[in-house]
Amino acid sequence: MFSIIFLFYMFSRLQSIRGDNVIIQVEGKNFSRFSLSENRTVKVYGPLGISILEIKNGKVRMFSSPCPDKLCVREGYISKPGQMIICVPNRVIVKIEGRANLDALTY
Repeated sequence: MFSIIFLFYMFSRLQSIRGDNVIIQVEGKNFSRFSLSENRTVKVYGPLGISILEIKNGKVRMFSSPCPDKLCVREGYISKPGQMIICVPNRVIVKIEGRANLDALTY
């Protein structure tokens, strides 16, 4: 019983890990890197036009984008290592970088 409680505790702790930096790529090339601890707005110039990112309170989101469907905007905020926002039409990728997340726990 104790081992089950311990596993649930560890899983919940892993889910609360926040990223340290956001990496922005345009057309497959690194555009910039910013700390998630600094609130700022970033303009990213892609093939379709300007995408605007908002970094706020340790999270990042695509605030606006020139793409037609706005799926990247609807993604909302991301904050955990490994999470991404991808705008395929404007060729912009936003990735959270930080301490490695574990995919599974082994005993």
